[in-house]
Amino acid sequence: MQISELVAIPRLRLRFLSGAEQARRDVRWVYTTDLLEPARYLSGGELVLTGMMWHNRPEDSETFVRSLVRADVACLAAGTALGEVPDDLVRACERHGMPLLEVPPETGFGAVTEEAIRLLERRRFVTIAERRDRHRRLMTEVATGGGLSEALTEAAWEADVTAWVLSATGRTVVQTGPTLTAAERTALAGRFLTATTFPLRVDLPPRGEGAPRVLTLMAVRGRDPHPLAGWFLAVTGDHNRWPEERQEAVAELLSIVVLARSRDEERAADDARRAEGIAGLLTEQRFDEVAALLRTADRDGAGPTAGHVVLSAMLLPRPRVPDLARRVVTELVAAHPGAIVTGEDDVLAIVPVAEAEGAAELLREEIAHGARVLERGLGEHRLVVGVASMARDVAGLRGAAVEARHARRLAELRGGPSRVIAGAEIDSHELLLASVPQEVQSSYRDRLLGPLLDYDRDHRSDLVETLETFLRHSGSWQRCAAAMHVHVNTLRYRIGRIEELTGRDLSSLEHRVDLFLALKLRG
Repeated sequence: MQISELVAIPRLRLRFLSGAEQARRDVRWVYTTDLLEPARYLSGGELVLTGMMWHNRPEDSETFVRSLVRADVACLAAGTALGEVPDDLVRACERHGMPLLEVPPETGFGAVTEEAIRLLERRRFVTIAERRDRHRRLMTEVATGGGLSEALTEAAWEADVTAWVLSATGRTVVQTGPTLTAAERTALAGRFLTATTFPLRVDLPPRGEGAPRVLTLMAVRGRDPHPLAGWFLAVTGDHNRWPEERQEAVAELLSIVVLARSRDEERAADDARRAEGIAGLLTEQRFDEVAALLRTADRDGAGPTAGHVVLSAMLLPRPRVPDLARRVVTELVAAHPGAIVTGEDDVLAIVPVAEAEGAAELLREEIAHGARVLERGLGEHRLVVGVASMARDVAGLRGAAVEARHARRLAELRGGPSRVIAGAEIDSHELLLASVPQEVQSSYRDRLLGPLLDYDRDHRSDLVETLETFLRHSGSWQRCAAAMHVHVNTLRYRIGRIEELTGRDLSSLEHRVDLFLALKLRG
């Protein structure tokens, strides 16, 4: 309710002593007190009723009003049953901009409280009905294809908050306020990926000399939710201090975003099903059908392209959440309209690019950045991605898909929770290793290194480490012995044992290469 509504009730006979120009200020609740400093018992927006029992000297008025202002009280009403309102209280209210009402002796505080509660309840019922109608309208608009931006702006205004919808990579999906910096978005994504409960209060560092900014994060939970493929809602303020009305309004705001996210995921899943045969079409060189799929994917009219970049990606080990790898890759390329993403575990993406110069490398850097942000939520998984060189025409996509898969296999061989490899990087022995089937790699590695690993385990020795160090120093006895802090004779004994167990001669370049490749396969 507003102060003016209470003053307008004839039987209360309330009148302004100061602050009449603030008659439209909202009142959230009523509180009666005769404490000199009641701030710790107030939460903001109250109409405070007082009999002025705290007033013993003029200075007390300043102390009392300052306490109310600190608690963000809406209005003060002073009863005159024990005497007139002192001038020092009126002046203190004028200094601090606090509206002051006089409650005449014949009007009890109970009557004021009763009327205030009646007005608050009536306003609440009207507000609930209006909010329900507005929420139903916004949900209908989003469900039927309306823009999330417009709905979010209206709902955030109603909740009296500024809102941002962000993805797990820190990408801004939509916002109603100022743009967050890249560092701020990355920090918020990190908190979202590692949080165990929501809502979550987050303090952002101040910009310049301003105060720290308080945000509340809420997970946007759709079908088969997982943080790696999720969105989250960030709104201004601390949810622990929100009044009930704001909590309800923000909950409705969140439900609109959940609906938009569900619609977005359903569309992406439909697109993936429509394109699921594209890898086979490329293998069979049915390029006209591939071109038709690319045109269908460009529903938003991305415009002319210089070509396409192919990605191959996997989450290792295979996640239990259905289709998670595809959903993660869909997010990684979300900034590129017209991209095709298909495959449940072995994911293939074809991304249109507008510029030919350095397109593949720029996309690789973008994907690598997003993957690094996601690392905080990977847990036991690894995200490996191969990025091919740009294909200028549809026919070139066949070779690009092969190159992307080889690059991804190379990413699997290299360490780290996430690894993004460009096709240009696979120009060494690692290309050969990446193209060898996994079972052949395992057999080769175990046959050459198995005897050494068994010997080290049984004798608590370091033959595998000795072999790695010896090859790293190009077979130099002196440098290898120095690096391992052992005598050259000790090193010669160990190398002899390695040759005996493996059947290889480490003075032979060919045999050194065999063992070097086996060590590379060991990772």
